[in-house]
Amino acid sequence: MLKIILENKELEIPDGILYHDLAVDYEKKTGKKPYLVKANGIVKELRRHVKDREEISFLYYDSDAVKEVYARTAIFIMLKTIYDVYDKKKDGGLKFRVHNAYYFEMEDESITEDIVEKIRKEYQKNVESDYFIRKRSYQKQDALQVFKEKKMVDVGLLFKYNYRPVINLRDIDGYVKYINGALLYSTGYIKNYEIKLHHKGLLLILPNNQAEEKVNYREPAEKLFNIHNISVNWAKKLKINTVGKLNEQIADNHMNDLITMTESFQDKQIGDIAEAIAKSGKQLVFIAGPSSSGKTSFAHRLMYHLRAIELTPHPLSCDDFFKERSENPKKPNGEYDFETIDAVDIKLLNDTFNSLLKGEEVKIPKFNFALGEKSFEKTLKIEKNDIVILEGIHCLNPNLIPELNIDNVFRIYVSALTEVCIDNANRIATSDLRLMRRIVRDSLLRGTNPRQTLVRWKDVRAGEEKYIFPYQEEADIFFNSALIYEFSALKLKALPMLYKLAEDEEVGETAKRLIKTLNYFLSIDTENIPKYSLVREFIGGSSLNVG
Repeated sequence: MLKIILENKELEIPDGILYHDLAVDYEKKTGKKPYLVKANGIVKELRRHVKDREEISFLYYDSDAVKEVYARTAIFIMLKTIYDVYDKKKDGGLKFRVHNAYYFEMEDESITEDIVEKIRKEYQKNVESDYFIRKRSYQKQDALQVFKEKKMVDVGLLFKYNYRPVINLRDIDGYVKYINGALLYSTGYIKNYEIKLHHKGLLLILPNNQAEEKVNYREPAEKLFNIHNISVNWAKKLKINTVGKLNEQIADNHMNDLITMTESFQDKQIGDIAEAIAKSGKQLVFIAGPSSSGKTSFAHRLMYHLRAIELTPHPLSCDDFFKERSENPKKPNGEYDFETIDAVDIKLLNDTFNSLLKGEEVKIPKFNFALGEKSFEKTLKIEKNDIVILEGIHCLNPNLIPELNIDNVFRIYVSALTEVCIDNANRIATSDLRLMRRIVRDSLLRGTNPRQTLVRWKDVRAGEEKYIFPYQEEADIFFNSALIYEFSALKLKALPMLYKLAEDEEVGETAKRLIKTLNYFLSIDTENIPKYSLVREFIGGSSLNVG
């Protein structure tokens, strides 16, 4: 018999019991459905065996860990479904995520509504069949042979450059894939989803709220969808859209060419945005984006391009328009809330920009965060070829400029949308790239230890969901700041920081996930990265004033 503590109650159970057995019994008694367990502080799948002396608690859909696993399992089922619908002759592929929807395409053809309807029926069949999701372990050479037989080229290339003696594959009723991360016990756990035709492919829409019973569908942000699609397609044309292909470029000593080409592509985009601003005739440029999206470096690069076409940029920060500390709103816990738009002196901001557009000379504020007050030491008056650039998290929110004509503002949204995936089944979360950027930058350049960064990240993400993402479609132009080689550049700096946190009770699971992602990539020497590169804002050595 095994002695365990389950949900704070001491129990004796027979040897050989699965966590799934405990979960089924618990659901019958309470009506609450467990998806994963936390055993002695470690998150585990339900398919595993209970061990003696474990302290066990269940995780439900309101857990972030469960939501990730739910999505990963639903994606795996979709890949099997597409394969079955096409009579096991073609594989579909996951391209990227938009909101709570995952976008899939076929390699060489558009998916039609008739096909989508077949996929809906087959997907439901796979769910109702409640297939157990098996885990099969192979020695590396045997796994490489499986990849070859099943034409899993990208995964084969991934593990060619990754030392792992044992590789685990997942199996749903004979459909085998490499899946990067934990999965649910069986296909029957995916009860709530929607499948819709979109562009050339389809969307798998999953719950995005606390209760898994409800799927809140909203039409994907079209501008965000398009820039992500363009970025992924560009990487695919260059044959560097997967980690394995990128590693092959590094191993073949082509990294300098890849860096130059990637930087040139990004520089052209910034130049095109500068030309679009000039063509618009607008003198106010507002830039917004989530944390660690590269807004500051982008703004500086944009200024150089504007100067090159004989325009004179004047950079301002929305933070300098903060209210005095005594007027700043507070959170329920009594701390000052610097994220809310109510922390901004909106009247001052609107008066300033309206006066500038009238050709008047105005005093420009500078906010002292240590003292919590503004000073007015500089003045500004703009002429015909002057451009005022305002950067800040609220810069796309119409409520920031209620007294300013929105037609006078050219709006830009900056984000870091990863072009590189592991293969057609496994994407790398865009937010993970931004988190790694922030960990490295804040540690090396701002004196914030990595643990503090990880602890704060959940609040940062909540602020983005509230204050930034709802307004991203207000932008006139989107800019993707991600660089194809970026994970390889961040690796050697981020890994030592993350390894120190791998066993931390509060942030260890996140640290381990990031370690796993980074270890897929070969590292590169950062010496050859240009000093003006956006990635320099995070790894150091930038020639731009981004401190």
